[in-house]
Amino acid sequence: MFVDARTFNDDHVERADVCIFGSGPAGMTLAYELSNSGSRVLLIEAGALSYEGWSQDLYKGDVVGDTYYDLSEARLRMFGGTSNHWGGRCLPLDAHDFEAHPDFPQTGWPISRDDLMPYLQAACDIVEIPNDFSETLYSPSVRKTTVHYSPPVRFGDKYMDHCETSQMLRVCLETALTDLVPEGGAIKSARVKTQGGSSWRVEATNFVLCLGGIENSRILLWMDASHNHALDGNRDVIGRYWMEHPFANLADVIIDTPGDGFFADGEATFALTREAQYAAGILNAGLQLTEDSYGEGTKALIADLMCAAPALGERLMRAYGKELVCGARLQSHWEQAPVRQNRVRLGQNRDALGIPTVELHWRRSETDRRTATQSARIFAKDIAQKDLGRARLMQWIRKDAPIPDQGMMAGWHHIGGTRMSDSPSDGVVDRNLKVHGLDNLYIGGSSVFPSGGYANPTLTIVQLSLRLSAHLAELM
Repeated sequence: MFVDARTFNDDHVERADVCIFGSGPAGMTLAYELSNSGSRVLLIEAGALSYEGWSQDLYKGDVVGDTYYDLSEARLRMFGGTSNHWGGRCLPLDAHDFEAHPDFPQTGWPISRDDLMPYLQAACDIVEIPNDFSETLYSPSVRKTTVHYSPPVRFGDKYMDHCETSQMLRVCLETALTDLVPEGGAIKSARVKTQGGSSWRVEATNFVLCLGGIENSRILLWMDASHNHALDGNRDVIGRYWMEHPFANLADVIIDTPGDGFFADGEATFALTREAQYAAGILNAGLQLTEDSYGEGTKALIADLMCAAPALGERLMRAYGKELVCGARLQSHWEQAPVRQNRVRLGQNRDALGIPTVELHWRRSETDRRTATQSARIFAKDIAQKDLGRARLMQWIRKDAPIPDQGMMAGWHHIGGTRMSDSPSDGVVDRNLKVHGLDNLYIGGSSVFPSGGYANPTLTIVQLSLRLSAHLAELM
């Protein structure tokens, strides 16, 4: 049920088995599962039911490094969290995304894809997509993959009825976490503040931060700074190895006689094989063909090809007249290597709650450029050798130039910062998402990813929340 926290006074205490901060995909999934399993759950959301400027302003921060989005626009502080501007794109991580890449230190997870597979069907049901991610070998080095789109699910809307009627779930809106109070290797209580109201406390058996891929790090850093370095064992890792999925246009492509079903809603998706990635010394990348169909761009591309390969150009032009050839734009969003210098820090300014604002350090690297360019070159070489089509690489790739700044620089995917590891010297949470050194503090969301693959993170976030809910239920 929803509880009006504005009626609480300063000495009020809420008690629960599990207190969850954040109502996005991670937090809402966890709240629903645990409350249905009989746990007393308190769900605290800093925002209101809908977008409010005063709340969104608390997400302001600074970016140091490459051009990036305004931090107050790249995430949403409201009921349902950032699912309210989610595009719905879904696919699971590849099995080798969980492995340590031989060329990149700090890649690899302490769990495998098999540890998440038992939760894939339930995660697909939650985001309302089929559990079918079949793939085929399109060429020697390229896999044709399957991507599904959620309607998309807005988690606040989906679970509104449950939040209103469940007797095991109490929901407080417009209430921000301001402090976590450690004592004896655990969190004793949490201090929160309600908009326009009081500052009160929460006592719970377990606490879970599901505040997002930037805010999880900020709150932990603030807790450590406020309580005499309470996270001494892994303080220097908090906020580090932050990642995104950079984005770029790679090529214009002609696909010869693609056939029915090649494009799904104007899109065909690919990725390199594990062997091709490792041989090239690059990371994983999603390759997306967006159909141009039979427009003038396709015709012009064929005309250009006729100068370099007249016989092929003539054949494609005849196929174009019969609508047997398609033009497409090849785009990519790809995996970033975990880099220690890419990180979330506490800035010099403070927000309206007195908490330091975020200072996000993010730069693309030579690895990013190589992953994008080599993926494009391998794709282009394969389809030419197999006579499946031709690709004209973008000028920045042909000239071996830096990745250009475009309207879409990255995927709005905030990954890392509270990474999962078996050792506190390498990460912030263990394989069960418990913060190293604290017995009852857990973290949900993509901030726990040790490496990011190229898959959009929401489906994996939901899988991890389902796994965490099962773990916490066992502890009750």
